[in-house]
Amino acid sequence: MSNNVTIVQSYFDAVGKGDFDTVESLFADDILWHQPGNGIQSGTYTGKEAVFVHLGNFMKWSNGTFAIDRIEYLSNNADLVIAAIHFKAEKGDQQLAMKGMDLLRIEDSKIKEVWLFSEIIADEDAFWNAASKD
Repeated sequence: MSNNVTIVQSYFDAVGKGDFDTVESLFADDILWHQPGNGIQSGTYTGKEAVFVHLGNFMKWSNGTFAIDRIEYLSNNADLVIAAIHFKAEKGDQQLAMKGMDLLRIEDSKIKEVWLFSEIIADEDAFWNAASKD
C-alpha cells in the first residue's frame, strides 16, 4: 500500500472512530474541500476551521447519524487517492444512503485538497436542505 493510501485509510479510520484530533493532524492547514451540488452543504471550504464547521453541520443536521459506513476500495495515482464509499444519514422520516467517490490530493504527507462526488447529488441536496431547517 502506498504511503498516500495509508494516509487516506488513516483519515477514514479516524473519522469512523470520531477521532478528530487525528483527522486534524492529517489535514493541511490550508486544506481545500470541494462539496458538490447546489444545496446548503455545497461549496468550497478553505482551511481546517472552515472544514470542521462544515463537517460538524452534517452531524448537527442529521442528529449525529451521518456516517461513512463502507469503503469499497482505495486506489492512488501519484499524489491523488480515490475512495469508493457508501454514506448514510437520517433525520426524522428522511433517509439518505448512497455511494460516493472521494478524491483526495496528498501534499507533504497531508490531505491538501478533497473533491467529493455523490451518486445522486439532487437527492443529497434535498436531504441536507430539509434536514438543516430543524
